[in-house]
Amino acid sequence: MKLQPSVGIAIAAISVCFSVNTQAQEKGYPNRLITIVVPMGAGGTSDVIARTIQPMLTKNLGQNIVIENKAGANGVLGEEFMFRQKPDGYMVMMSSASVAVNPYLTKINYDPAKFVPVGQLGINYLVMSANNDVKANNMQELLALIRSQPPGKFNYSSWGVGGVGHLAAELFNLEAKVKLTHIPYKTSPAAITGTIGGETEVTFQGGTLSLPQIKAGKLKGIAIVGPTRLAEAPEIPTMAEVGLPGVRLDSWFGMFLPPGTPKAIVDRLHEAIQAALSDPETLERLKARGVVPKGGTTEEFAAHFQSELLKYKRIVSEAKITAD
Repeated sequence: MKLQPSVGIAIAAISVCFSVNTQAQEKGYPNRLITIVVPMGAGGTSDVIARTIQPMLTKNLGQNIVIENKAGANGVLGEEFMFRQKPDGYMVMMSSASVAVNPYLTKINYDPAKFVPVGQLGINYLVMSANNDVKANNMQELLALIRSQPPGKFNYSSWGVGGVGHLAAELFNLEAKVKLTHIPYKTSPAAITGTIGGETEVTFQGGTLSLPQIKAGKLKGIAIVGPTRLAEAPEIPTMAEVGLPGVRLDSWFGMFLPPGTPKAIVDRLHEAIQAALSDPETLERLKARGVVPKGGTTEEFAAHFQSELLKYKRIVSEAKITAD
């Protein structure tokens, strides 16, 4: 049906008004409460990092910020929730490397590759630690003890199937040619508590949670799953130093927005993140929690995210990891 000229003009006018209004909203961003969605449980590393930078983001954006935990299925529930939010910048996701793993573990109803990366906050290198009842104080002693037992007798805890802690342990199995049995928990705090209590022999957890327990004498630090020793625990060697250079995964954390979020909003939020990472007090709080601050441009983080999607596709396939 052919539109009458007056109708066509009216539609064009409405389109122009909508475009102008959208641009005005973007320029005025933010002008109300912002929610940071953490697709992991309260007290986990993603949650801790989000709450660490929350005060400076609030200051830099000039709006109150609340944090909402939507845990479940290694982050899938929270990620799917975020994927379907309005792309207006008022719902932001604070996520970890798990967002790059999930599409290869289970059937999901969204495409993580379409999330809009905003900025990388930092890397929380994993620490392999053992409970105090394990009669080994270093990697050499631990491997000798594991190999003296039937395969699978030693257990390790993680915060869930497909989490970076799970993948790091499976890499350890492959590289060390041993077989530790996976005991998944619902959250990182529960997993680390399980190891402290002797339910599992070892665990692979971020320094944010594991270093305080090691310093308190509740766990033994065995090795850092990272390129260098940590300043907060210089006595713990790296996996490369103990002869396992192939056991290397970076547990990174960053912020994402729903697909289709306008660049003006992405840039404003990225600016606030960079300002937070330039704040000396925030930096010290992150470092004290075992986080190596990262920063960088939005484009750098986007490229890193795409490369992580490819890397974890290979790891999950080679290690034959499933969500079952």
